[in-house]
Amino acid sequence: MRCVVCEGSDLEEIRPAEIGRLDEVSFSYSFSPEHTKTFRVVRCRTCTHQFCAPLPESVSDSYRDVVDQEYLKHADSRRLAAEAVMRTVGQYAAGRKLLDVGCATGDFLDAGRAAGFDVEGLELSTWSCAVARERGFTVHQQRLSELAESAPAQYDVVSLIGVIEHFPDPRAEMANLAKLMRPGGVIVMWTGDVDSWLARVLGRRWWYWQGQHIQYFTEKSLSTLARWAGFEPLATERYPFAATHATLSNSLRRYPFHAVASALLAPVFKIKPVIYLRLPGEMLFLARRP
Repeated sequence: MRCVVCEGSDLEEIRPAEIGRLDEVSFSYSFSPEHTKTFRVVRCRTCTHQFCAPLPESVSDSYRDVVDQEYLKHADSRRLAAEAVMRTVGQYAAGRKLLDVGCATGDFLDAGRAAGFDVEGLELSTWSCAVARERGFTVHQQRLSELAESAPAQYDVVSLIGVIEHFPDPRAEMANLAKLMRPGGVIVMWTGDVDSWLARVLGRRWWYWQGQHIQYFTEKSLSTLARWAGFEPLATERYPFAATHATLSNSLRRYPFHAVASALLAPVFKIKPVIYLRLPGEMLFLARRP
Protein backbone atom coordinates (compact mmCIF):
# COMPACT_ATOMS: atom_id res chain seq x y z
CA MET A 1 0.00 0.00 0.00
CA ARG A 2 1.27 3.48 -0.89
CA CYS A 3 0.23 7.02 -0.05
CA VAL A 4 -2.34 8.42 -2.50
CA VAL A 5 -0.52 11.80 -2.48
CA CYS A 6 3.24 11.16 -2.48
CA GLU A 7 3.27 7.37 -3.10
CA GLY A 8 5.35 6.86 0.03
CA SER A 9 5.15 3.50 1.79
CA ASP A 10 5.80 4.61 5.39
CA LEU A 11 2.22 4.46 6.69
CA GLU A 12 0.69 4.10 10.12
CA GLU A 13 -2.89 3.40 11.17
CA ILE A 14 -4.35 6.29 13.14
CA ARG A 15 -8.03 5.31 13.18
CA PRO A 16 -9.49 1.79 12.93
CA ALA A 17 -12.50 1.07 10.74
CA GLU A 18 -15.89 1.92 12.22
CA ILE A 19 -17.74 1.20 8.98
CA GLY A 20 -16.94 -1.26 6.23
CA ARG A 21 -19.47 -0.69 3.45
CA LEU A 22 -20.68 2.31 1.45
CA ASP A 23 -24.30 1.64 2.39
CA GLU A 24 -23.32 2.54 5.97
CA VAL A 25 -22.23 6.04 4.89
CA SER A 26 -24.47 9.09 5.24
CA PHE A 27 -24.12 11.40 2.22
CA SER A 28 -26.45 14.08 3.60
CA TYR A 29 -25.89 17.17 5.76
CA SER A 30 -28.15 15.84 8.52
CA PHE A 31 -25.67 15.06 11.27
CA SER A 32 -26.06 11.99 13.48
CA PRO A 33 -23.70 9.81 15.56
CA GLU A 34 -23.42 7.46 12.56
CA HIS A 35 -22.41 10.38 10.34
CA THR A 36 -19.00 10.66 12.03
CA LYS A 37 -18.00 7.00 11.65
CA THR A 38 -15.22 6.43 9.12
CA PHE A 39 -13.45 3.72 7.22
CA ARG A 40 -9.98 2.77 8.45
CA VAL A 41 -7.64 5.79 8.24
CA VAL A 42 -3.86 5.71 7.82
CA ARG A 43 -1.26 8.47 7.93
CA CYS A 44 1.73 8.90 5.63
CA ARG A 45 4.78 9.76 7.71
CA THR A 46 6.46 11.28 4.63
CA CYS A 47 3.92 13.91 3.48
CA THR A 48 1.56 13.87 6.54
CA HIS A 49 -1.50 13.01 4.42
CA GLN A 50 -4.22 10.87 5.99
CA PHE A 51 -6.61 8.74 3.96
CA CYS A 52 -8.97 5.79 4.14
CA ALA A 53 -7.32 2.46 3.40
CA PRO A 54 -8.51 0.34 1.87
CA LEU A 55 -10.47 2.88 -0.15
CA PRO A 56 -14.14 2.00 -0.69
CA GLU A 57 -15.01 1.18 -4.28
CA SER A 58 -17.41 3.12 -6.51
CA VAL A 59 -17.62 6.15 -4.21
CA SER A 60 -18.43 8.49 -7.10
CA ASP A 61 -21.46 6.43 -8.10
CA SER A 62 -22.93 6.94 -4.63
CA TYR A 63 -23.44 10.65 -5.30
CA ARG A 64 -25.66 10.28 -8.36
CA ASP A 65 -28.80 9.42 -6.36
CA VAL A 66 -28.21 11.82 -3.44
CA VAL A 67 -31.20 14.00 -2.55
CA ASP A 68 -30.46 16.27 0.40
CA GLN A 69 -33.22 18.68 1.39
CA GLU A 70 -31.26 19.63 4.52
CA TYR A 71 -28.57 21.10 2.26
CA LEU A 72 -31.01 23.68 0.88
CA LYS A 73 -31.67 25.15 4.33
CA HIS A 74 -28.21 26.72 4.52
CA ALA A 75 -27.96 28.26 1.05
CA ASP A 76 -27.70 31.82 2.39
CA SER A 77 -24.70 30.93 4.56
CA ARG A 78 -22.94 29.20 1.64
CA ARG A 79 -23.63 32.12 -0.68
CA LEU A 80 -22.16 34.66 1.77
CA ALA A 81 -19.05 32.53 2.26
CA ALA A 82 -18.72 32.09 -1.51
CA GLU A 83 -18.85 35.85 -2.03
CA ALA A 84 -15.97 36.26 0.43
CA VAL A 85 -14.00 33.53 -1.34
CA MET A 86 -14.59 35.17 -4.71
CA ARG A 87 -13.11 38.41 -3.39
CA THR A 88 -9.92 36.46 -2.66
CA VAL A 89 -10.03 34.68 -6.04
CA GLY A 90 -10.39 38.02 -7.78
CA GLN A 91 -6.97 39.05 -6.49
CA TYR A 92 -5.30 36.22 -8.42
CA ALA A 93 -7.48 35.36 -11.43
CA ALA A 94 -6.34 36.69 -14.80
CA GLY A 95 -9.29 35.38 -16.84
CA ARG A 96 -13.02 35.20 -16.18
CA LYS A 97 -14.11 31.67 -17.04
CA LEU A 98 -14.80 29.59 -13.94
CA LEU A 99 -15.64 25.93 -13.38
CA ASP A 100 -16.98 24.85 -9.99
CA VAL A 101 -16.31 21.15 -9.48
CA GLY A 102 -18.92 19.54 -7.26
CA CYS A 103 -21.14 22.59 -7.67
CA ALA A 104 -24.13 20.98 -5.90
CA THR A 105 -27.17 23.26 -6.23
CA GLY A 106 -25.16 26.23 -7.54
CA ASP A 107 -24.50 28.55 -4.58
CA PHE A 108 -20.84 29.10 -5.47
CA LEU A 109 -21.80 29.53 -9.13
CA ASP A 110 -24.22 32.24 -8.05
CA ALA A 111 -21.45 34.14 -6.25
CA GLY A 112 -19.09 33.67 -9.18
CA ARG A 113 -21.62 35.02 -11.64
CA ALA A 114 -22.29 38.02 -9.40
CA ALA A 115 -18.54 38.70 -9.35
CA GLY A 116 -18.51 38.93 -13.14
CA PHE A 117 -17.29 35.45 -14.05
CA ASP A 118 -18.60 33.23 -16.85
CA VAL A 119 -19.48 30.19 -14.74
CA GLU A 120 -20.11 26.49 -15.33
CA GLY A 121 -20.49 23.62 -12.89
CA LEU A 122 -19.71 19.94 -12.72
CA GLU A 123 -21.88 17.75 -10.51
CA LEU A 124 -22.75 14.04 -10.28
CA SER A 125 -25.97 14.25 -8.26
CA THR A 126 -28.98 14.23 -10.58
CA TRP A 127 -31.07 16.12 -8.03
CA SER A 128 -28.42 18.81 -7.50
CA CYS A 129 -27.93 19.22 -11.25
CA ALA A 130 -31.64 19.80 -11.71
CA VAL A 131 -31.74 22.46 -8.99
CA ALA A 132 -28.68 24.27 -10.36
CA ARG A 133 -29.98 24.15 -13.95
CA GLU A 134 -33.31 25.57 -12.80
CA ARG A 135 -31.28 28.53 -11.52
CA GLY A 136 -29.96 29.07 -15.04
CA PHE A 137 -26.51 27.48 -14.74
CA THR A 138 -24.70 25.24 -17.20
CA VAL A 139 -23.86 22.05 -15.31
CA HIS A 140 -21.94 19.07 -16.67
CA GLN A 141 -23.16 15.82 -15.13
CA GLN A 142 -20.08 13.73 -15.78
CA ARG A 143 -16.83 12.64 -14.23
CA LEU A 144 -13.95 15.07 -14.03
CA SER A 145 -11.86 12.84 -16.28
CA GLU A 146 -14.54 12.95 -18.99
CA LEU A 147 -14.76 16.75 -18.96
CA ALA A 148 -10.95 17.03 -19.00
CA GLU A 149 -10.88 14.99 -22.21
CA SER A 150 -13.61 16.99 -23.94
CA ALA A 151 -12.73 20.52 -22.75
CA PRO A 152 -8.97 20.86 -22.20
CA ALA A 153 -7.49 24.28 -21.39
CA GLN A 154 -10.91 25.94 -21.12
CA TYR A 155 -10.95 27.53 -17.66
CA ASP A 156 -9.17 30.37 -15.86
CA VAL A 157 -10.44 29.42 -12.39
CA VAL A 158 -11.41 25.99 -11.10
CA SER A 159 -12.95 25.77 -7.64
CA LEU A 160 -13.43 22.75 -5.40
CA ILE A 161 -15.41 23.83 -2.35
CA GLY A 162 -15.61 20.92 0.07
CA VAL A 163 -14.87 18.43 -2.70
CA ILE A 164 -11.28 17.13 -2.75
CA GLU A 165 -11.78 15.14 0.47
CA HIS A 166 -14.23 12.95 -1.47
CA PHE A 167 -11.82 11.91 -4.25
CA PRO A 168 -10.68 8.26 -4.22
CA ASP A 169 -7.63 9.13 -6.36
CA PRO A 170 -6.52 12.75 -5.73
CA ARG A 171 -3.42 12.44 -7.93
CA ALA A 172 -5.45 11.41 -10.97
CA GLU A 173 -8.03 14.13 -10.35
CA MET A 174 -5.39 16.84 -9.90
CA ALA A 175 -3.96 15.82 -13.27
CA ASN A 176 -7.45 16.18 -14.74
CA LEU A 177 -7.80 19.63 -13.17
CA ALA A 178 -4.47 20.72 -14.63
CA LYS A 179 -5.64 19.58 -18.06
CA LEU A 180 -8.83 21.66 -17.78
CA MET A 181 -7.01 24.89 -16.96
CA ARG A 182 -5.49 27.53 -19.16
CA PRO A 183 -1.87 28.56 -18.50
CA GLY A 184 -1.87 30.99 -15.59
CA GLY A 185 -5.16 29.59 -14.32
CA VAL A 186 -5.93 29.48 -10.60
CA ILE A 187 -7.29 26.58 -8.61
CA VAL A 188 -9.05 27.29 -5.31
CA MET A 189 -9.88 24.54 -2.82
CA TRP A 190 -11.55 24.44 0.55
CA THR A 191 -10.96 21.41 2.74
CA GLY A 192 -10.05 20.53 6.29
CA ASP A 193 -6.54 20.65 7.74
CA VAL A 194 -6.21 17.54 9.88
CA ASP A 195 -2.91 18.89 11.25
CA SER A 196 -4.46 22.07 12.68
CA TRP A 197 -4.38 22.58 16.43
CA LEU A 198 -8.19 22.62 16.59
CA ALA A 199 -8.44 19.27 14.79
CA ARG A 200 -5.92 17.80 17.23
CA VAL A 201 -7.72 19.22 20.28
CA LEU A 202 -11.15 18.00 19.15
CA GLY A 203 -9.83 14.56 18.18
CA ARG A 204 -12.65 12.34 16.99
CA ARG A 205 -15.14 15.16 17.53
CA TRP A 206 -13.55 17.25 14.77
CA TRP A 207 -16.34 17.90 12.25
CA TYR A 208 -14.38 16.70 9.23
CA TRP A 209 -14.41 13.13 10.49
CA GLN A 210 -17.23 11.81 8.35
CA GLY A 211 -17.85 8.56 6.53
CA GLN A 212 -18.19 10.35 3.20
CA HIS A 213 -14.72 11.93 3.61
CA ILE A 214 -11.96 9.58 2.48
CA GLN A 215 -9.05 12.08 2.25
CA TYR A 216 -7.73 14.21 5.13
CA PHE A 217 -5.23 16.82 3.99
CA THR A 218 -2.66 18.97 5.74
CA GLU A 219 -1.21 22.13 4.24
CA LYS A 220 1.95 20.15 3.55
CA SER A 221 0.20 17.26 1.80
CA LEU A 222 -2.05 19.56 -0.25
CA SER A 223 0.97 21.61 -1.36
CA THR A 224 2.78 18.37 -2.21
CA LEU A 225 -0.14 17.22 -4.34
CA ALA A 226 -0.44 20.59 -6.10
CA ARG A 227 3.27 20.73 -6.95
CA TRP A 228 3.19 17.15 -8.23
CA ALA A 229 0.43 18.18 -10.67
CA GLY A 230 2.42 21.20 -11.84
CA PHE A 231 0.76 23.92 -9.77
CA GLU A 232 2.56 26.64 -7.84
CA PRO A 233 0.98 27.30 -4.41
CA LEU A 234 -0.10 30.92 -4.05
CA ALA A 235 -1.75 31.27 -0.65
CA THR A 236 -3.24 29.30 2.22
CA GLU A 237 -5.88 31.10 4.27
CA ARG A 238 -8.70 30.21 6.61
CA TYR A 239 -12.05 29.67 4.92
CA PRO A 240 -14.57 32.44 5.69
CA PHE A 241 -17.43 30.36 7.09
CA ALA A 242 -20.54 32.57 7.21
CA ALA A 243 -22.30 31.47 10.37
CA THR A 244 -25.98 32.05 11.06
CA HIS A 245 -27.74 30.73 14.15
CA ALA A 246 -29.33 27.94 12.10
CA THR A 247 -26.12 26.75 10.44
CA LEU A 248 -24.05 26.90 13.62
CA SER A 249 -26.74 25.18 15.66
CA ASN A 250 -26.87 22.39 13.10
CA SER A 251 -23.08 21.96 13.18
CA LEU A 252 -23.07 21.86 16.98
CA ARG A 253 -25.51 18.95 17.03
CA ARG A 254 -22.61 16.50 17.12
CA TYR A 255 -21.55 17.79 20.56
CA PRO A 256 -23.24 16.99 23.90
CA PHE A 257 -23.50 20.69 24.84
CA HIS A 258 -25.47 21.48 21.68
CA ALA A 259 -28.72 22.64 23.30
CA VAL A 260 -27.03 24.93 25.82
CA ALA A 261 -24.63 26.41 23.27
CA SER A 262 -27.43 27.02 20.77
CA ALA A 263 -29.51 28.83 23.38
CA LEU A 264 -26.58 30.98 24.50
CA LEU A 265 -25.77 31.96 20.93
CA ALA A 266 -29.32 32.96 20.01
CA PRO A 267 -29.12 36.52 21.48
CA VAL A 268 -25.77 37.10 19.73
CA PHE A 269 -27.25 36.31 16.31
CA LYS A 270 -30.24 38.56 16.99
CA ILE A 271 -27.78 41.45 17.21
CA LYS A 272 -25.57 40.25 14.33
CA PRO A 273 -27.41 37.76 12.05
CA VAL A 274 -24.24 36.71 10.18
CA ILE A 275 -20.81 36.20 11.76
CA TYR A 276 -17.79 35.26 9.67
CA LEU A 277 -15.71 32.56 11.36
CA ARG A 278 -12.21 31.81 10.13
CA LEU A 279 -11.46 28.71 12.13
CA PRO A 280 -8.20 26.79 12.40
CA GLY A 281 -8.54 23.68 10.28
CA GLU A 282 -10.75 25.31 7.62
CA MET A 283 -8.16 25.54 4.83
CA LEU A 284 -8.64 27.73 1.76
CA PHE A 285 -5.83 26.85 -0.65
CA LEU A 286 -4.98 28.63 -3.92
CA ALA A 287 -2.43 27.60 -6.54
CA ARG A 288 -1.59 28.64 -10.09
CA ARG A 289 -0.90 26.59 -13.18
CA PRO A 290 2.28 28.17 -14.70
